[in-house]
Amino acid sequence: MLVLLGAGCGVFEFHPYEIRGGEEALNAKALARLPRDEPERPFRFAVMGDIQLFLDDSADAVKDLAHRDIDLVVQLGDLTEYGTAQEYEWVARMLARIPVPTFAVIGNHDLMGKGGLLYLRTFGPTFQSFDYQGSRFVLFDSNSLEYGFSGRVPDLVRLREALVPEPGLRHIFTFSHVPPGHSDFDPDLTEPLEELQAEAGVSLSFHAHTHRYSSEVRRGVRYFVADALESRNYLLVTVSGGSVDVERVYY
Repeated sequence: MLVLLGAGCGVFEFHPYEIRGGEEALNAKALARLPRDEPERPFRFAVMGDIQLFLDDSADAVKDLAHRDIDLVVQLGDLTEYGTAQEYEWVARMLARIPVPTFAVIGNHDLMGKGGLLYLRTFGPTFQSFDYQGSRFVLFDSNSLEYGFSGRVPDLVRLREALVPEPGLRHIFTFSHVPPGHSDFDPDLTEPLEELQAEAGVSLSFHAHTHRYSSEVRRGVRYFVADALESRNYLLVTVSGGSVDVERVYY
């Protein structure tokens, strides 16, 4: 009977980590939507913390963001709780309701099971760098613990290449899930990353993971850790020339 059920009805066809169907390459699609060759002007972007199982709070954040005058959104990882295909589909549909280009980094929960492969399919590579309005945005994987503190996560070689200053570049913003200095961040890479970001003149570095907001300056670089969305707030960043302002927005 079990064989008949499996073969005839397809009851066991779907697996929570099955890698097929669903959205693909959402970060690349978001990048393609960013306008190019516009005159430089002030702009705003939002930064969202952990989503995980806080789906109602996250949906309310999306509703609030839909009415904001912003250019783009970056979500800081832990899009999911268990890294399942169903969760990736849910969060992709939810983020699609934000009317501006929306990017997502990978969190430690997103790597559970085959979550890493699901992230690659749904959002794309775990490292991404792009320029917009005279600012550089660098998204990278900092979930060192999930890779056994291999010494390769975060990838400081790629990060160094992405942080090379260029003429006309006013600001550099970096984004990853686990903040440097946290016990889940490779302790051998904390000081090198902070030195690298300081040498490159990174304006702001955004992280999540702790579910608690914090902000501090290390080696001249301002680091922000965003609240999880269960706390019903996100960060709103206003860039105007050489000035950058960060506000916590409650909804």
